[in-house]
Amino acid sequence: MARSAALGVLAILLVGIGACGGPEAELARQETAQTRYDIGLGALVDGNLNKAISEFRQAVSLDPQNSRYHHALGNAYLRSQQLDQAIAEFRKAVEIDPRYSDALNDIGFAYKMQQNWNAAIEAFRRALANPRYLNPERAYMNLGDIYHMQGQYELAAEEFRKVIDVLPQSPDGHFLLGRTLLAEGKLQEARENLERAVKIEGTISIFHLELGKALLQLRQRAEARDSFRRVLDLTPTGPEAEEARQHLKKLK
Repeated sequence: MARSAALGVLAILLVGIGACGGPEAELARQETAQTRYDIGLGALVDGNLNKAISEFRQAVSLDPQNSRYHHALGNAYLRSQQLDQAIAEFRKAVEIDPRYSDALNDIGFAYKMQQNWNAAIEAFRRALANPRYLNPERAYMNLGDIYHMQGQYELAAEEFRKVIDVLPQSPDGHFLLGRTLLAEGKLQEARENLERAVKIEGTISIFHLELGKALLQLRQRAEARDSFRRVLDLTPTGPEAEEARQHLKKLK
């Protein structure tokens, strides 16, 4: 009788153990991982990077096959300047989901921050190879920025034009194209794009600064003066303000 009772208790324990590893336990684990992920996102928004990293690491530990969690952890590392760790997490996200173009773009961005231009360009091109990429303007903008920094202005302009093709009302797209055209000496087209950027978003001082420089080269002195004064209205101190003041002195 005692042996029979003991076996019954053992059976109950075994059933309980099995239940702990069953669908309900799996669901609970995923829910906990999602909670850690959500808390991490809030910490990331608040700028609490250490907490974000801690929460995202817990999410990854609980659900290591979730590409979003690796991507989020990579972004937290990226924002804290831990670039190698960021790249590693982005790569894990891509290993899980090879068509994760945002993660590929972020791999490229991390390499760009390391000035590893070839690796960055390769990652951006891989992101753009996905015809279903919802945010291709990000990769186009990053590619254009690299080409601009390398002095390859024609290639840079080509990428920035693609940004505008995707997002015609992108102030950044028009600004970056205008700045590149200005560097190429294509003054009228540069002016048109910089004016477009200012019209879409008129509160960014560097937009007005670059527009003023284009107008100055076009000998539109009064309009250039207005642009440089607008820089000072928006940003009274800092390098952009200092450059605007230097131009204004020359215009007196």
